[in-house]
Amino acid sequence: MLADVTPEMAVMREETFGPVMPVMRVANAEEALRIANDTPLGLSGSVWSRDEARARALARRIEAGSVLVNDVLVNYFCVEAPLGGVKGSGVGVRHGPEGLRQFCRLETIVEDHPLLGWLSPFLARQLAFPYKARTQRLLRWFMRRFY
Repeated sequence: MLADVTPEMAVMREETFGPVMPVMRVANAEEALRIANDTPLGLSGSVWSRDEARARALARRIEAGSVLVNDVLVNYFCVEAPLGGVKGSGVGVRHGPEGLRQFCRLETIVEDHPLLGWLSPFLARQLAFPYKARTQRLLRWFMRRFY
């Protein structure tokens, strides 16, 4: 625990990744929030209070990937919740659906229906953007009939 810390100190400007708790005196919750958000980093944070509703309201305003109320570690065990930082913290997200999506690559493959393949050169000319009014009507008719 480090007492009498100021916002200019390295422990307040850099990520420490250790069991370090810098403590500084602030006038009120708004000042604490301003100081907490005045950083180029935002991996995680926590709000401590006996008034849980007030703590939750403050937690929603902190710019960090994870914010805990009256805790500092439980988010690492919530594997269904995304875990990652904002601003200059982190290199992506792990856990949760967002964490799995980083391992996915989207790909769209479109193929003409064999019966329409012979129409492709004609359709390419007719369907070029911007659409002509006649083409729009034709597309609407086609979509209503087949979809």
